[in-house]
Amino acid sequence: MSTATAEAPARGTPSALTDPRLLAWRHLFVSGAAEVLRRYREAWADPTLDDATRAVAAVGVVDPRARVALLPLPAEGEFAELVRVTGIDAAAEAVLAVAWWAAVEPQVAIVCGCVHDDAGRRRPSLGLLAHVLAGVGVTVPLTVGATHPLVRGGLLDVLVDPDAPIRLPTTTVAAIAGQRPAPPAPVGVAPRVAAAATRIAALLDAGVPVLVRCEVPDDRAPVRDAVAARLGIAPAPGVRPPAVARLLLRLRHELPAVLLEPGDAPPDGTVLALGGADEPGPPGWHLVELAAPPLAVAEQVWRRALRQAGVAVNPDELADLVGRLPLAEPAIAAVVERARVAAAVDGRAATARDVSAALRSQPRHDPGGLARRLPPTTTLDDLVLPPATLAAVRDVVAHARHSPAAHDRLGLTGRLGRAVIALFHGPSGTGKTAAAEAVAAAIDRDLWVVDLARVVTKWLGETQRNLDSVLRDAAVAGAVLLFDEADGLFGKRGDVTDARDRYANLEIDHLLQRIEVHAGVVVLTSNRPSALDEAFARRIRLAVRFDLPDHGERERIWRRHLPDVDTAAVAREELSGATIRAAALAATVSAIAAGTAVRAEHLHAAVRRELEKSRRPPTARRPR
Repeated sequence: MSTATAEAPARGTPSALTDPRLLAWRHLFVSGAAEVLRRYREAWADPTLDDATRAVAAVGVVDPRARVALLPLPAEGEFAELVRVTGIDAAAEAVLAVAWWAAVEPQVAIVCGCVHDDAGRRRPSLGLLAHVLAGVGVTVPLTVGATHPLVRGGLLDVLVDPDAPIRLPTTTVAAIAGQRPAPPAPVGVAPRVAAAATRIAALLDAGVPVLVRCEVPDDRAPVRDAVAARLGIAPAPGVRPPAVARLLLRLRHELPAVLLEPGDAPPDGTVLALGGADEPGPPGWHLVELAAPPLAVAEQVWRRALRQAGVAVNPDELADLVGRLPLAEPAIAAVVERARVAAAVDGRAATARDVSAALRSQPRHDPGGLARRLPPTTTLDDLVLPPATLAAVRDVVAHARHSPAAHDRLGLTGRLGRAVIALFHGPSGTGKTAAAEAVAAAIDRDLWVVDLARVVTKWLGETQRNLDSVLRDAAVAGAVLLFDEADGLFGKRGDVTDARDRYANLEIDHLLQRIEVHAGVVVLTSNRPSALDEAFARRIRLAVRFDLPDHGERERIWRRHLPDVDTAAVAREELSGATIRAAALAATVSAIAAGTAVRAEHLHAAVRRELEKSRRPPTARRPR
């Protein structure tokens, strides 16, 4: 047992110091100790004893046989209730009672020192109790092992030395004293939380352990406190050893409840666990699903919070706030308040952009090393694309913004199919990654670029855990996930010829199942869309084809990078948008090094070097 022990005398409550059963045990111990000391004194009082015989005169003077029978002890009070609940016998009860009195009453501690004949030994030992209480018919054991009811019940640590001082764990001292932490005060919670808490409390009262799967992580603590308030028991401040947790629950001192982190299992002794929506249920536990607030309710909460803060939003901005993240009702008000305070510090009124920024700074916005956070700087207006391609990208934005409302309007319940999965495919350098960044910027969300080198590992099961982690964290953060060169991860499953093939196929199976229940926006880029697994291709909601820019688009891209330079000649060269950007950068570096403006020779040299990278000859004739 790892609980702390009561090193310093504790203070009992007045009711504990007058507990009739505890007082009875104090009287028995003090009376027995007085009888032992009386016999010692009589043995030492013989004036004929020399120093040697005086030292051993008291050995054996105490009769270990019972002189009287143990009378019935009072059946009322906190200590009697503890004895009834735990079912311990008189000897175990005596150990607890005398050790408790020695901890809370100095005079009892002094008595222990007198019987020990050592004023510094102010705690009882099992040997001392066996010696003192034998006369009243209580046979105290000389050791307390791991299987003893006191240890199994979480009341005492193992004692293998009869002469060792007995120190009660602090939880036992408090339990004997009847010191119960105050349960949480009833507070107003959302109706969905109140209904769940009432049901969970009834299940716990019936002795059924409960796992609550919360779609909104912020619901976990309010649900725990609401359940504890209904039961009239304070939540445990931390994870107790199993025996202690069960004891304090049986005494209705603490509710062993735990807020689970992803991948954790409920500790032994816990009866209420609150985790995420994907938390696996332990055998024998009852599962309670707690969904996020319905969109209609969330919209009402957002409207009220925004109105109270004086923030005006248009319908598109409101739809984006409502559908971006599943938030508990108090969290919505907290986000708006943070936005109001941040704007007030700058001496202005809050706007929708301030609220969006506060929403993006919600806790747990960390890719955890499996992805890199890329603040979007490219906008839809920055993209140079054919009209049809740009319209398709705008469709992705519309789905990302309005998909939750569409599901709600169509009555589509459940978690399957809620992910907005878009495939951007085409040759390298055609703007696929820039378009993903523009999508994230349009809906004012972070872009997380998944690091496939970190996600995919050779260790069995590690890839699945990494995928679970990055998808879960992105959903909580409301971030747009970008899988660049996705065919490396979402490739076709192959024939199984060895164990490696089987595990590779299992990883793809897991990814398909996991991404199907993802709540968020996922963009995949690929140069080879035909290499994607067919089962995954069916889960793609939108596919956008990116082609190499034509002559007019190349001119626009060149002018965007070098607006004051004549780029008509180099625009005839068939380059991708990424290659044009690299060439413009190289030409600018050459011009700065030469101390001149960008000239034609800088442009043509930069283009030539870019073509050499891909081993292509120039196709456009340079004018003389």
